[in-house]
Amino acid sequence: MSTVLLATSSLAFEQRTRRALGSTNGDLSRYDSEVMYLDALAAAKDMASRNPHVILIGPNVAVDAALGVAQALDEEHPEIEVVLIADPTPDLWQAALRSGVRDVLTPEAGDDEIRQVIDRVTEAAQRRLHNLVADSGVDTKKAKVICVVAPKGGTGKTAFTTNLSVALAALAEDKVALIDLDLQFGDVQSGLGLEPEHTIGDLAKVQGGVTATALKVFMTPRGDKLHVLCAPDTPAEGEEVRDITVEKVLRLLKDDFSHIVVDTSAGLTEATLAAMEYATDFVFMCDLSVSSLQSLRKVIDAIDMLGFDQPRRHFVVNRSDAKVGITPAEAAELVGLEIDVEVPYSRAVALSMNHGQPVVEAAPKSPAARSYVSAAQLFLPEPERPAKRSFFFRR
Repeated sequence: MSTVLLATSSLAFEQRTRRALGSTNGDLSRYDSEVMYLDALAAAKDMASRNPHVILIGPNVAVDAALGVAQALDEEHPEIEVVLIADPTPDLWQAALRSGVRDVLTPEAGDDEIRQVIDRVTEAAQRRLHNLVADSGVDTKKAKVICVVAPKGGTGKTAFTTNLSVALAALAEDKVALIDLDLQFGDVQSGLGLEPEHTIGDLAKVQGGVTATALKVFMTPRGDKLHVLCAPDTPAEGEEVRDITVEKVLRLLKDDFSHIVVDTSAGLTEATLAAMEYATDFVFMCDLSVSSLQSLRKVIDAIDMLGFDQPRRHFVVNRSDAKVGITPAEAAELVGLEIDVEVPYSRAVALSMNHGQPVVEAAPKSPAARSYVSAAQLFLPEPERPAKRSFFFRR
């Protein structure tokens, strides 16, 4: 485990944390200085000089002082994750998120909870550090994890993710994975004409946790380049899929696939938030209804508050030619994002979903199919993008 710094005057909590970490407690050190109350920036620099990946602040540290240090760390050292040790309340959570705090842990937390939180934020710190290095140009090759997010059902999200995945599999040089994280009512398999032998619900039951070998067995291939991890068969099975399973799946898939498309459920569930930790790109989807647009704005505000500022953002408007009194330009202004792709209404999309053959294959020359292909091209490097007039879907 990476280095953990505990900023507190509580020797008792330090002992509990060491006990929780077990054999890794040599990586834990304690920081106790009045500088935290006098100069948050100076304290942040002092803590960062010890090269921790995770800093726990509290207990026995005034909340205002702890949040000040957390904000300074977030601004000066975004690669370091901060956990606040305090009694969580809605107001405290809101203030903590705005200050860049990753998690809030109650002072009475047990050993297992302390260990789990530190493990989770340590992994997040390593991912963030990796992304920062990649953005600097040191590591330019990494998988794209594309989370497709919609505030409510009925916006055409599953049609988009299935067509996007099939288009990427046709265009990209490497393999593409599609994960159905609509754990209660996901229906990606029907849209792709699949009859999966296993689902992510079955994967979550594997004794000993998810392994690379098990994951390959539980995915359903569609052709040579697209592999799908389907949603559970029942909502009850979906309830058994934990965020740690989602995190493990994404970590393993990133080693073997160039693109990972995640079809999320409506809103922001724990599984969706877990996937967002790994995302390189967000695709925000809605139609031109007022309720859909307002709900999407709320989702984006929540994502901003949670600190997901690294992934690139893309905005897709479905049924963009609907005459409902709102134009795409007005939708972009309301949501606060420029529109990347407009998908027009097409009866062919519904027919193709019912037949289990995405419209990019069933009717590749249709306006809707061309829109999906345009969306796929957003995630391809320039050399892999076909000429605008090329036609490449043949079955």
